[in-house]
This record gives sequence, C-alpha cells and structure tokens, in this order.
Amino acid sequence: MPCFKGIAVSIHANGAPLPEYGIQKQSRFSRISTYIPVPPPQIQAASNKPEPARFAISITLLTPGLPIPYSTPKPTESNPKPKPEYVGNLPSANEGPKIGSVAPYIAMTTSPHETIAAYIYFDGRVKEEVATLLRPGEETWVNSRWVQVPESEGGGLAEREFLFREVGLERWLNGLDLQGDDAQAKLERRRKKFEKRRRRQRAEAGVPEPSQKDANGSSRDVLRYGADDTSPLQAVFDEDSDSSSDDDEPPEATGQIKVSMFRVLASGEIKKGEYSPQFDAHDDDDDLGTAAQDGANSLSLDADVEHTTSFAKPKTLDPSTISTQTVTGIDGPDKPYATFTFFYRGERT
Repeated sequence: MPCFKGIAVSIHANGAPLPEYGIQKQSRFSRISTYIPVPPPQIQAASNKPEPARFAISITLLTPGLPIPYSTPKPTESNPKPKPEYVGNLPSANEGPKIGSVAPYIAMTTSPHETIAAYIYFDGRVKEEVATLLRPGEETWVNSRWVQVPESEGGGLAEREFLFREVGLERWLNGLDLQGDDAQAKLERRRKKFEKRRRRQRAEAGVPEPSQKDANGSSRDVLRYGADDTSPLQAVFDEDSDSSSDDDEPPEATGQIKVSMFRVLASGEIKKGEYSPQFDAHDDDDDLGTAAQDGANSLSLDADVEHTTSFAKPKTLDPSTISTQTVTGIDGPDKPYATFTFFYRGERT
C-alpha cells in the first residue's frame, strides 16, 4: 500500500501517513494487508494526562496524470524542489502501463458515473463504521462516525472522531512486533519466503526473471509508505499467496482496520442534508468497558499495552454539510473489488 488496483489508501495520525510494514498482496483474492504502528498518546500540558491518538483514513481513486498523494520526498541539498510521483496513463490495446508509473483505476463500464464505494470496518466487526463514495481524482478523508443524538440530549446529528485507545494486557493483540531483533528476523524470513515463492511461480509459468531495471521501476502497481522521508513511497512486488498459516494470514479480530471497495454506478440524485445515522451517540461506550478507559487515564508511556479502535466524544454536526447519493452496485456484496487491511499495534519499547 497505499496504491493497489488504482486506489490509494493510507492511515494518518499526527499530520502524516503512518509507515507500513510486512506488506502482503494477494492478487487472486484482490486483497492487500500491512502493519502500522500506533502513535503514542500526546500528553496534555494542562491536565498532564495522555490524549489517545486520533487517526484518519485517506482514500483516493487514482486517475491518469494525478500526483500520488504524499509521494513528494522532503527537500534535500541535492534535491531542493522534489516532485511527487504521478499516476500513469490508461493502458492501450497495443501497450501496457508506462514503465516506472503507477496504473490508474481502470473502469469496468463505459459509464461516466462509475466510481468506488468504500466501506470501513474496525476490529473484525460485521457492521461497517462508515461508508463513503469516492470521486475520481479527489482525496476523500474519513475520520469519524456519524451518530444520532438522543432527543433527551437535544437530538440531531453528531460525529465521533476515530481514536486508538490503549487497553489492558488481558486482551493481548495477535500481531507483529514492529521493533526489536525478533521483529526484524520475522520480516526477513517473510521476505525470503515470498522471494522463493515468486521464483517458483515464475519458473512454473515459464516467465524469465526481471532485470534489475524492471525490479526498480516497471512493476509498480503497488506502493507503500516507508519511514524514509527522502523516499516516502516504495514499490511492492507481486508476492501472490494463498497460504493460510498464522504468519501469513493474521486473524480478523482486535487490531485491524479494513477498507472494502465496491464498484458502483452513482447515478442517483445527490441529496443535501439527508442522512439516517446507523449508530446512537453512545454506541460502543459500554463495549469499551471500564478497563479501556482506566487504561487510557492511567497509561504509563513505557507500558506494554495493546490497542483498540475507539471514538471521541460526540461533536455536533451541521446536516447541511453532508450529502448522500443512491448507487447501483456492480460487484456482489461478498466480492469486493479490493480489500485493504491495516493491522495495528503499539510501538513497544
């Protein structure tokens, strides 16, 4: 990630996209997954208490010639005015994507109304937290759940921002340590295993190994964000896997953000100020439990803790600022066009 099948997705906190580790791409299932570190809480000067990290999800439907979001390196002495990377052209009947470029979204129909509906799920829950419609070439931000305020509290719409919240060790997250010698060894083993699988698949298909030039530039359908500010985007090559081992397929449970993409025809009327919230303003407050709140309030910054997604207190939302549109689905409800999964855990010290 963030670029896969013509869509860019990234998780942001503290004003920047979070780096991604241990990425896996499964082309035959249209799935891609990665691990992200949860930023540490910010200590509030007034109260001296930690404030859980807020996060937002950025989604862009890539179009030809579009600058790839957040692909511009930081300026250096040798490159004081760096340029972003750009999305390539649509492939023609006679030639494939331009070498060194990222392929744009390729529409299934000839309708100008075709686009993507994105459904966002947290922690293996069956019900989506929010669904949004993408506009080609425009970055869409999702950072909150819309909720209905009870009439006893004034009624109306409100939003609850997304949070990472620390919880107790009794709910330990099955995931990948992002730091330490053991983590690096695990990542290296995974890389070697994928490389071996890739070579075997190429040999079985009679496909020659790519040249060094190809490995550096031609297979760039998938990119991820790294921690290198001078080269924020890094290519990820196709390591298609149908393995179901624990190492390859982390469970759908606590510790994940999933974004499912469905192709749709957005031909309905755009309605302003009309929305029926699926959630009450206080949904999930009880589910988080006292332990989660206590964990956030009494957090020790060097404690070994896990995390879960949570929601900030409701903020009043002006209904006139929202819009909805009826769409017709192209993909079946159980066959998304693409699925992005971010497995998260804290950076352990």
